[in-house]
Amino acid sequence: MHPATVHFPLAFLTAAYSLDTTYGLAQRFRALALLAPFLGDISRFGYLCHVAGLLTSLPSFTSGSAELWELYKKGGINQKDKELTNPKSHEDVNSRSIKIGLAHGALNFVAAGVSTYAVWTRRSVKGFVPGRASILLSALTIPGVALSAALGGELVYGKGIGVQRMGNALDEKKQGMKENAENVSKIS
Repeated sequence: MHPATVHFPLAFLTAAYSLDTTYGLAQRFRALALLAPFLGDISRFGYLCHVAGLLTSLPSFTSGSAELWELYKKGGINQKDKELTNPKSHEDVNSRSIKIGLAHGALNFVAAGVSTYAVWTRRSVKGFVPGRASILLSALTIPGVALSAALGGELVYGKGIGVQRMGNALDEKKQGMKENAENVSKIS
């Protein structure tokens, strides 16, 4: 469920942080003076993107937390598959997946905190103009959001967490199951 819910918050929050940073840069550097007529729209749209990002992140936080808990509790959502397809190193794969999931969640938590701060401090400001702290936090959060997205992608596409196996991964799973059955029959 989680991989399907992340696209809207990722898009909205990336837009919000980018717009706030653009607003700050346009205020600071004369070279960006051509943006001056649009600063009001940039600040309002940035504020709306923060709000939309926070609202759409609720399903992502809920489903991501549930999947991370299952990953931790069971030692891996696909632990049986990992044992069958990679019997020697499945524990390392699951341990790394949990660490990546925790880093991914922590970065997302920080991003939500930055957006909550931006919404709270701008809610009563005319034109929803970001303050210096909000601009700085947004500029610093953009790389964190990119890293978080990359970590989430590694969990889904690299480690197969929370997805049904298909294609080559399914063939690998079946081969591992076949080898496991052969090993069991040799022992018996």
